[in-house]
Amino acid sequence: MNKKIDSILCCVGLRDDSHVVLEQAFRLSSATGARLHILHAVKSLDDDVMNTLRVNIRDKAILGELIRKRLDDARQQLEAKLESFWDAYGDADGAIGSRVGSMEVVEGYPARIIVNQASRLGCDMILMASNKRGFTPSYAGKVTRGVLKRSHVPVVVVPPAS
Repeated sequence: MNKKIDSILCCVGLRDDSHVVLEQAFRLSSATGARLHILHAVKSLDDDVMNTLRVNIRDKAILGELIRKRLDDARQQLEAKLESFWDAYGDADGAIGSRVGSMEVVEGYPARIIVNQASRLGCDMILMASNKRGFTPSYAGKVTRGVLKRSHVPVVVVPPAS
């Protein structure tokens, strides 16, 4: 089997440990020549929360704007994470940034979103954080386990920084 890695989906959380995942993604991208697709999956609001919002905010335009603002805020945080990463790893010439094929923030069930985006973008690999240290049955969080269960491409799970 001689399958080339042309495209990698890098799943980035908005916590402080995102630099570890980004660093590994850019290393893999540099080694393989693959394009990176950066994704942050925003968990949908629970039905109870949505029902409470609908009851208390009767103006559909205002409710829609609040939901859009939630995704816009996540996009701004993701962009700030990337800027911080590029500053820390020196991307003055834009070499790291030029590897990025897309950057998206999508709302829904995160594991399903990740696998669907990898399929839609034709990714050959998914890279994501483990959330926990050590390799035990609880090593992978709920989202990571969901991705591992659904994915048809290899999933690289990056441990947190030491």
